[in-house]
Amino acid sequence: MPEKSTDAVLRKKFKGLWYRALKLSNLSDLNAEMVAVWAKDIGLEVQDVVEKPVGAFSPIPAVVLTVGGVTAYFPTVSATNDPVWAERRRAHERIAAIWSKAEWFEPLWVPRGQIGSLLAAVEHRSKEEAIKQFDFHISTIYTLAFQAVCIAQFISKSRTLAPFYPIVREAYLAFYAGHRASSIAALIPVMEGALQRISVENGNLHVEQQIDRVIDRACGLAARVSFDRNWVPEEYTTKEYLYGQDERVFIFETFRQWLKDVFFRNTDKYEGVTWLNRHLFAHGTSTVWANDGNFRRLVVALATFGVIESWHDESNSVPLLLPEMNNDSVLLWQQAQLQAQGQLALRMLEQQNYQKYGQIVPPRPTDDGSLLRKAHLTDECIKDLVRPLRDAGWDVEMGEPDEQALQMKVVARGGGTEIHVGLLYSCATAPEIYRELAKSCVAILYLGPPDRQKEFTPGISVHVGPVAGWQPPRAPVGD
Repeated sequence: MPEKSTDAVLRKKFKGLWYRALKLSNLSDLNAEMVAVWAKDIGLEVQDVVEKPVGAFSPIPAVVLTVGGVTAYFPTVSATNDPVWAERRRAHERIAAIWSKAEWFEPLWVPRGQIGSLLAAVEHRSKEEAIKQFDFHISTIYTLAFQAVCIAQFISKSRTLAPFYPIVREAYLAFYAGHRASSIAALIPVMEGALQRISVENGNLHVEQQIDRVIDRACGLAARVSFDRNWVPEEYTTKEYLYGQDERVFIFETFRQWLKDVFFRNTDKYEGVTWLNRHLFAHGTSTVWANDGNFRRLVVALATFGVIESWHDESNSVPLLLPEMNNDSVLLWQQAQLQAQGQLALRMLEQQNYQKYGQIVPPRPTDDGSLLRKAHLTDECIKDLVRPLRDAGWDVEMGEPDEQALQMKVVARGGGTEIHVGLLYSCATAPEIYRELAKSCVAILYLGPPDRQKEFTPGISVHVGPVAGWQPPRAPVGD
């Protein structure tokens, strides 16, 4: 008899044994001796029968029967009424709800400790605050080097994603060269292309149906692998049962949730905060999608598609564990660092050029320039204001720049006297800021040259001028 026919006969008999087990008052009464007797009753030659835990991640007790080189697992706990399973299911549903709030999915390649810290930071916050916390945490997890591994070692190796590798690589380098919005815009269509290439045989289906077909197939392989590709009753291989039992199935299911509820969600039904939505991008409904966090999300989501492909067609091209960086990812990472360094030098030159005209560099969709202004304003404050004041005998306390890095204040004390001095990023600052500083400052200074100073300082009686040209008064000598 052909091998496949023999297997089919055995599987049919295994089903018969299972139906007999289900007639017991309690599955926990099932044991090895009982299964061995039943197997012999239906003409099976028992090679081995033992009781042991089976299944990956969260094993369940079972009777393991081997007949004719084929093994079958007969669980001794219910697939629906096991309190341990029910508790695990609820715990995973709670975690999935947190990922949903963060508009993300259970991540691969991240240590459990970091995942726990991220979930704790997000769980009890509003959607808006949750996204802020999430973006902060993933900026320390999905680092420049992490992204390089995703691109050079995952995306490049995936059958589905390899054709997009040059685009993703260029987007990565462009992002760190300062072209952030265009880099994000380049990756959004790639996400849709990845889904279509994986589900090429389902190309005529609606997007949601394509997602379900692809994820269902990946979960099906995970179920088989979870039970060592041996026979097990069907109810123990469903995604509903394995949701809280198999970590791979949970990752795939939360990825399904993210694809359907966030990225491919219809415009009128999307209620998120990240705006990382294919339809909102295509129709120009909003530009909020252009932020740093979304670039990191897209790179990792594409790499995750590589894992889905591996479990969809058993290609095993993208691993579940994070590998060491190889030469390709190290070189890509170093290339991005060079791009970032060159971009910083360029931004400094741009800033200097605009400052000649008393202006700030116009903001970009992904960067309002405040961090660079803050660094420059702080450095110039130390060099041209704090040091001269100290040389003049004052004890100086330097404040922090405001949120937009347009102004800051210093407090100088000496001989029982205290003076406040304001420092502006440029002469061309709103008159209301000048008026507010004039209430407490003996002088209002600014970086760069004067530029229509009188237009911005009507009614200001305190000294106003470039910081480089101001000579601080000597500190009075105390008694």
